Amino acid sequence: MKSSSLFLLIFLACSLISQLLAHEIRGPKVIVGSGYAQTFVALNSQKGPSAVGIILSKEALDALPAVDQAYSLKLPSSVLVPPYNEIIINWNAHGHEPTDIYGIPHFDFHFYVITQEEREAIMCMGDDVYVCTKRPGTDYLPEFYIPTPAGVPMMGWHWLDSRSPELNGKRFTSTFIYGFYNAEIIFLEPMITREFLLNFGTVDQDLSTPKKYAVDGYYPRKYTLNYDAREKVYRIVMKKLVLQEIGK
Repeated sequence: MKSSSLFLLIFLACSLISQLLAHEIRGPKVIVGSGYAQTFVALNSQKGPSAVGIILSKEALDALPAVDQAYSLKLPSSVLVPPYNEIIINWNAHGHEPTDIYGIPHFDFHFYVITQEEREAIMCMGDDVYVCTKRPGTDYLPEFYIPTPAGVPMMGWHWLDSRSPELNGKRFTSTFIYGFYNAEIIFLEPMITREFLLNFGTVDQDLSTPKKYAVDGYYPRKYTLNYDAREKVYRIVMKKLVLQEIGK
């Protein structure tokens, strides 16, 4: 009797764990450093997306290249999370401009809402400068965000939160960026230093968001960073996703 009861408890526990795990769907792993990265989508009780993010293994911070490197990740094929099309991790081995603020080795976690072909067509030079730096309407801009001086080829025009610590005399650790092209949001980007990750830094940030969006989809209200000691992975997450429709 005791044996059968124990078997039943184990069965129920395994069943519950399976149900819980089923609410997080992961994409394929990509080698980064000595470890890996992969995307994931968390689903709510109605099977709609509640969060989208990146899992970065602890070993991914080791044996990184001494030069800049881009890693392309795919979202899980079994679930759709519009408007996200392409996820790219950019490893900046020596940081980037302005070097007095962002000249620290760090990762850019780009969640693009455009296709690879559209992204690669962005030049932000010559005649494309006007399109690249076309200012969005007020309702399409998140409050407190300010533009960088120029756009970046194959990325777009980066806008920064003026309240970010690194823009107010503090050392850069993590920040959240919106990217624009032709006055529309084309990517959302948590940017995090390797140093902050190595020190198991955490983030729990309510995001400033636009009133309107040019593309239908699920947009986050919160950005978090945590280290999962059980799995030995970092979780970079855009959560509290809300379905936004054009003009609403």
